[in-house]
Amino acid sequence: MIAACSGQSKTDNAMHELQPRVDPVIVTDSEIVSGRVIEDTVIGYWTVKTTKDSNEVVVGRDDWAVRDSSVFLTLSYDKKVVYSDKEIRTKDVVGNEGEYIMQWGGYVFWASDSAIYLSFGCFLPDTDDGWNMLYQILPDGTSNLSVLEYEMGVDGNSYIADFMALYLNERAVGASAADLKRLYEHFCTKELAEELSATTIPIVSDDTDFRHADRTLQINNLDDLNDLPLEKYSFEVKFKPKPNDDNVTDILYMEVNGATNKISKIEAGGVK
Repeated sequence: MIAACSGQSKTDNAMHELQPRVDPVIVTDSEIVSGRVIEDTVIGYWTVKTTKDSNEVVVGRDDWAVRDSSVFLTLSYDKKVVYSDKEIRTKDVVGNEGEYIMQWGGYVFWASDSAIYLSFGCFLPDTDDGWNMLYQILPDGTSNLSVLEYEMGVDGNSYIADFMALYLNERAVGASAADLKRLYEHFCTKELAEELSATTIPIVSDDTDFRHADRTLQINNLDDLNDLPLEKYSFEVKFKPKPNDDNVTDILYMEVNGATNKISKIEAGGVK
């Protein structure tokens, strides 16, 4: 995975505004702060409660250190328990512990009948160098992590990054037409959402390896940004459709309305 330089700016109602908080400590200090409830809500079939609390891991320099945090997740789907007070640590998100701190975690980013998506952000202390992650959880408890590498950046870029990550991960778990329709309606203009819901031609081919496409996603801005703001922002979206043939790249061209931050156009750009 490639570490992403990310911040906390989020769009619309897809997720909560994230307020990063760290707990400065002296390395020898054993005090643990009380847990903070991050989420306690019902969304569709999902009932979710997450609590964030400091753990025993200390990260940072000798003269300035912070205690890392864990997220404790209780989750049910259609009144059936999926997780009960499951601890999610930095190492569960980025693969190691003691270097990055969990600045945020456990916020509901998106939910459908197919899966729920929680947002996690793990960063080097006192920097913007880190990981912005989606934690996808299915009703049977299986999960998948996705890096929102392009979530921050040029106007419109984050909206496409969020949309493509959710679209590809929803396709990977066989999301229903109704789930995809809700996704279109949130991220796209009314006209485009109606077109996407009605068409029999998918944005990404049905024989794509959706997980691999998500992992290889590239988003390139196509505009001259000297005269901001723009009426529309144009992007080239690339991904590798097959893990056993990385010489092939699929291309999409997408536009974002500069006034509404809604995706207004998605066109196939062919295969390279």
